[in-house]
Amino acid sequence: MSRRHFSGVLLLAVGLLLSSCGGGGSSMGSATESGVAPPSGDGPYEVMTYTDFPDVPEFGDATIYYPANTSAPVGGVAIAPGFTERQSHVEWWGHRLASHGYAVLVLDTNDTRDRPNLRADALIAAVTTLRAEGNRGGSPLAGRIDPDKMAIMGHSMGGGGVLIAANEHSDLIQAAIPFTPWESGGPFDKITVPTLVMAGSADRIANVTEHAWRHFQSIPESTTKVYMEIEGGNHYIADSDRGPDLTTIGRYGIAWLKLYLDGDERYRGFIYGEQHEADAALFSRYVVSS
Repeated sequence: MSRRHFSGVLLLAVGLLLSSCGGGGSSMGSATESGVAPPSGDGPYEVMTYTDFPDVPEFGDATIYYPANTSAPVGGVAIAPGFTERQSHVEWWGHRLASHGYAVLVLDTNDTRDRPNLRADALIAAVTTLRAEGNRGGSPLAGRIDPDKMAIMGHSMGGGGVLIAANEHSDLIQAAIPFTPWESGGPFDKITVPTLVMAGSADRIANVTEHAWRHFQSIPESTTKVYMEIEGGNHYIADSDRGPDLTTIGRYGIAWLKLYLDGDERYRGFIYGEQHEADAALFSRYVVSS
């Protein structure tokens, strides 16, 4: 198969100054009281890509995005597109997440009409591939992957695949983010990894009552989970070309990975604290269980 291939102190000072002026919300591009800037755009790393790695039967073509220079091994993220879509619909995530220090495999399904169960298989195979790339001689990621930091993400039926994969293979991943997920099944009462469900209140393809909200409720209360519903958001809130506010979507996705893959507590406020509260008007529902 062919594959188409200075310092934290200053940041803290700026954050405190902005906060004292009433401008320290999470939508700002400067440092907060946590000493870390809101992850609202591209991160500090130069991004490289490659497509030349061993074929994987569970999915088609794929692109791996990765940070060019990091001092320590990085976590991995596998991302699946939605029904009839290709990787181009979610490729912005690849660049954005890699610029913040993750190796990201964005895949095409074998058939664009693959159902969520096959997308779940593809996502787990992609996670396995990322781990293998950390050990493969000649791989740009050789020695640079942390095998204990893996997450899965997906849109629509790809989001349904995320829920299925997390339900069946929570032992293989550490975090999950389905956005506007479509999946007729459930429940997902075996998910144990931190899960951020992104939804749009005006989604007419995967109505939240039948899909995102129902599935979120089926995840055990003992599991760390957040339901994030964008007021007036449609099915494409996280789409490369059609997402109306990728800045906000990206910020929450990155903060979730920083907190639950990397264990970086500086990002907690963007999910649960003052930085998140500054975004309250953006959500029709924001439900937390942790």
